[in-house]
Amino acid sequence: MRLTELFETLELPDDNDGGIFSAMPIPDYPTFRIAVDSFGFPILLLTIANRGKVGILKNFKLKYLQLIQNVDCKIIEAGNTAQQQFTVIKFTCDDKLLQNYFLQIAEPFLKSLNSKPTQEQVTHSFNRFIEVFRALSDVPTKTIQGLWSELFFIDNCNSPELILNYWHQIPEEKFDFNSGIEKIEVKSNGNFERVHIFSSEQLHPPAEDQVIIVSLFVRQSSSGKTVQDLIENITNKISDSELIEKMNSIVCKTLGSSLEQSLKIKFDYTIAQDSLRLYKHQDIVKIEEIHIPNEVSEVKYKSDLTNIKPIELAKFSPKNALYNAI
Repeated sequence: MRLTELFETLELPDDNDGGIFSAMPIPDYPTFRIAVDSFGFPILLLTIANRGKVGILKNFKLKYLQLIQNVDCKIIEAGNTAQQQFTVIKFTCDDKLLQNYFLQIAEPFLKSLNSKPTQEQVTHSFNRFIEVFRALSDVPTKTIQGLWSELFFIDNCNSPELILNYWHQIPEEKFDFNSGIEKIEVKSNGNFERVHIFSSEQLHPPAEDQVIIVSLFVRQSSSGKTVQDLIENITNKISDSELIEKMNSIVCKTLGSSLEQSLKIKFDYTIAQDSLRLYKHQDIVKIEEIHIPNEVSEVKYKSDLTNIKPIELAKFSPKNALYNAI
């Protein structure tokens, strides 16, 4: 099921007020439709069974996203016109990149439903779905470079599905990936220098914990890959729809209101691959905690890794679930 490909085959209906939809069934979901109105907005039309008071789904409107229930829709399908009642989910933005992103996010949402979902099932799944879009009005919590680097790392791991399990739920967490005693922090540099900013906590974990620092170089390139490209790569490698939802949620929470512009930025994939190195936190030059007064917190500093020997993961021991997935 590729909603973007299905959407591209739909022709705009001849209608001035957006009240008529060109539509087609979604494979494996015969009661669902993907549609387009005369404004070119992508639309999902859902037939919901067993409507009742349990798990009531309310109409709402967010930036770019709205849901209206029990709508009598006039749809044009395979040249025939019909009238049918649907729950309508409409993405009200004409930016093609954002439209594709909406359809990309909608795929795991539909996969979480059966072909004839009840209102309770739709409510449960859709509440998770809309949380992604609520973040589009928030202040960004990280740069596009930082997020792209983390997604690049996930895409290049042996087991992206397992790595995603340990990806931070909150962008502000101290480590990008954390399984308890094993932690990973991804650092990137756009000046082709192996110099990164660390917090004191990242280089001074508890004695029993191990932190691997992933270091790579990034450069913007018109022929590179976007965040959306990386999301698509990763999505094609995993089958767990909840993990895909988690990834999409983190991306939106991280970029917030900058998502629209961030989706246009491309970074050179080959440079990132060629420059990727792994380091142990013990080997990195740091300010020892004994020199940091108790009254001082959130200490951050730059450290140069240029002359530090990177580790070979195959020879690294011991390894548990997180490090085995790299």
